[in-house]
Order: sequence, then structure tokens, then C-alpha cells
Amino acid sequence: MSAVALRNPDITRQRILDIAFEEILLKGYQGLRVDQVLKKTNLTKGAFYHHFSSKQTLGHAVIDEILKPWIIDKWVEPLKLFKDPVKDLIQMLTEAREEINMTELHTGCPLNNLTQEMSPLDESFRIRITAIWQLWHESLAEAFARGQTNGFIRKDVKPNNVARFLIAAMEGIIGQCKCYMNDTAFDEAGECLKDYIESLSA
Repeated sequence: MSAVALRNPDITRQRILDIAFEEILLKGYQGLRVDQVLKKTNLTKGAFYHHFSSKQTLGHAVIDEILKPWIIDKWVEPLKLFKDPVKDLIQMLTEAREEINMTELHTGCPLNNLTQEMSPLDESFRIRITAIWQLWHESLAEAFARGQTNGFIRKDVKPNNVARFLIAAMEGIIGQCKCYMNDTAFDEAGECLKDYIESLSA
């Protein structure tokens, strides 16, 4: 780490968060070790604890300041621009698939990983994680409701239910690929997901 970074507390804090996020993605929160973060950031324990009082507060910050903004930027804000949810969502998912590399497929979705790992163990984590899922769900439901109002989506479709199912399906596909360690399952399931989304058109 450069001398400039060491003198700038904001840069130092962000560096800790970035490394912690990488460690959590690869090893899970329970596999996260403060000593390993210190090693990768070249910081002392004193410098670390100046920013975070515990491993738990670090985990909270990763969720609030890294994971949540990432989900908002990638999966929430774009939904506000949807006109035809069927066409726009398929395009969004196609672009996301093209951007995903094999490493990302094999590590899984960080939001879903933390959900599975920490929701049963720590209520403070569960509350934060649930808020992110709910934000994503509400934004997708609103996009389908608008599409329904504008005549793009069938009248019998229930936007709230569809949003819940689509997020579960997308996350399930990614989770399955994490286990299979190849992208064949991803693409096969993706074709079926596309068929389902197209079936929602008016």
C-alpha cells in the first residue's frame, strides 16, 4: 500500500472493505480472518481497529457499503428504466451473462452466499441481507406492474409473485453452477428462464 493511501483514512478504509469482500466471496464470512486482511492490506491491527471495532462490524460494512450498492447499481436502478419488462429483462440478463466469467460463476452470487451462510446464524446479518432482497424484489415488481399498465404484460400476471419467482430462479441457476463448476447448467437453465419471461408478454 502506498504512503498516500496510508495517510488517507478513507482510502485505507475502502481498501479494507474491498479485501474483506474478496475474502468473503472466496471463503465465506466465517472463513474471513482479520489477520489475512491485515496481511493483504499491509496494515497493523491498530489501523484496522481504528476503522472497525470487530469482525462483525466489518461484515456489516461490507454488506452496507459494498454489496448493497452493487446490487442497486446492477439490478435495481436499471429496472426503473424498463419500458417493456420482457424485452428489457431478457436484454439485461443477456448482457449480464456475457459479462460473467468462469470465476464469477464458480464463486456464486455474494448476496445469495451470505444469505445461505449467515441468515440462520446472525440476526443482524439477516436483517441487512433481507433489506437488499426486498429492495430488488420491489423494484422488479414495480417494473412488471408498469409494463402491465402500459400493455406489455398479460393482465393475469401478478407482478409481486413474478418478481419473487424470477429472483429465486436467477439465484438458483447461479447457485447450481457454483456446484457443477461449469457453465452448461447456467446456459441450459437460462434458456428455460428466457422462455418463461417471454410467456409473460401480452
